[in-house]
Amino acid sequence: MRKGCNILLALFVGSAAEAQVGPNIDELAKELANPGAANATMNFKFEYRTFGGTLPGAGDQDSFTATFQPVLPFVLPNGNNLIFRPAFPYVVGQPSFNSGTNSFDTTSQFGDIPYDLLYSWGHNGWTFGAGLVGSIPTGGSNSSENWLLGPSALAVKTTDWGVAGLFPLHNEKVGGSGPDTSITSLQYFLFYGLGNGWQIGTGPTITYDWNAASGQKWTVPFGLTVAKTTAIGGKLVKLNLAAEYNAVRPDTFGSDWKFTFTFSPVVKNPFQR
Repeated sequence: MRKGCNILLALFVGSAAEAQVGPNIDELAKELANPGAANATMNFKFEYRTFGGTLPGAGDQDSFTATFQPVLPFVLPNGNNLIFRPAFPYVVGQPSFNSGTNSFDTTSQFGDIPYDLLYSWGHNGWTFGAGLVGSIPTGGSNSSENWLLGPSALAVKTTDWGVAGLFPLHNEKVGGSGPDTSITSLQYFLFYGLGNGWQIGTGPTITYDWNAASGQKWTVPFGLTVAKTTAIGGKLVKLNLAAEYNAVRPDTFGSDWKFTFTFSPVVKNPFQR
């Protein structure tokens, strides 16, 4: 794991020397930080999590998740955007507590497929959006066995110095054999431009589980992200390196730290002429 992180860090830092990307790179960096902008990307996200809690052995658990998430924007005749973002995660070493043995088991498998469909439009430096979010069960041992669906909204302000916004959403069980699910989330993000495609900021997601027991409902993370928009081999890419700490999390078992590296080539949407 340490060797892999060093390779990713070297790629992140060294990418600035790969190519000249022109004077508009900071504007592109702001667009790529805006979930409502019409930029197609192929996102490769790698997440390492550690865990804690009151269950026996909770602090010894960790997991690794590799996710592929294409962002497919469609520019509509009225100039607004319809953006589709499915995600395909593969989890290595997902821990689950076995009450029979009073210890943790781990599994490595594809997880459920979350997605969001967002209609967005711009007005006076703002980007607004409304849409749907959901999740498709995969039937594996890491699956919730539930079909989820709910509303989402977006408000983003783009300024000379950077981008700030809110992305609230809600997932509700609409089918499947798993337990009842009702989770409200709020992603808050702020990215400040440092020039030459560099940004620093934060973008964690607060969640509230309406069906969880008292003391288990809230997850409140704080984090720091460093991002670089540049060119590698003549292709525009965005690189993100982030660390988050869940200051509030379920008492019995939950993730405490998350470290993320994301590699996002900018592409042309193959489904729109």
